[in-house]
Amino acid sequence: MIKTAFPDKSSIIMIGSPGVGLLEFNISLAKNYVESGDTVIFVAVDMLPADVINAMESFGVNVKDTLGHSLFIIDYHSSLLGAFEGKDSRMSGEVRQVSDIEGVMFNVSAIAKETGKPVRIFLHSLSTLFLYNQTNVVLKFFQISSSRIRSEFGTGFFTVHDGVHDEKTMNHLMAIADGVIELKFDDNLNRRMRIRHMRGYASSSHWVPFEIKQTYKGDRISLLEWK
Repeated sequence: MIKTAFPDKSSIIMIGSPGVGLLEFNISLAKNYVESGDTVIFVAVDMLPADVINAMESFGVNVKDTLGHSLFIIDYHSSLLGAFEGKDSRMSGEVRQVSDIEGVMFNVSAIAKETGKPVRIFLHSLSTLFLYNQTNVVLKFFQISSSRIRSEFGTGFFTVHDGVHDEKTMNHLMAIADGVIELKFDDNLNRRMRIRHMRGYASSSHWVPFEIKQTYKGDRISLLEWK
């Protein structure tokens, strides 16, 4: 489990290579927030809502009792496939479906008003948005979203796949964000992470080792363990 806290009223980019654990990192943070009583919104851009739910459940997130109450899913991925998936009994009424990029923050705003709490937003991933939208459109979306997160909502985490965007685009994203977290494999394929910067906070640029584990406690699978 991640033993750290990220500042409120901030927009954070999480950069990592494929397979390093971006999704698992998001799930770990989301579980911590849900168990602390916060409202969590997961924007599914790279995968279907059912797959998001299965991944969360496999790592100990209590989806059954939290979905629609403190956990919400915004489904953007289905629109990229050209059709929304059939209704899952676990998702009836709790998954908000959007067909364009503007609908994401509209639904975030609606959920924040419904719950009356600060929200923790996870968008996985910005890289896929770049595939289906012009670069300037996604950058504008990220800039507006970050501004609204700071002023209205709480905390936002946006994942970006390393090595698929040009340097200018990455620099623009990092300039907008309040914080940047980097995940990578070292030469021996060990996982490493660092906080590249966090606006308003002192942070170390040293790479810290971490692992993704599933540990069993009786018949229950606990969440990831990070070291």
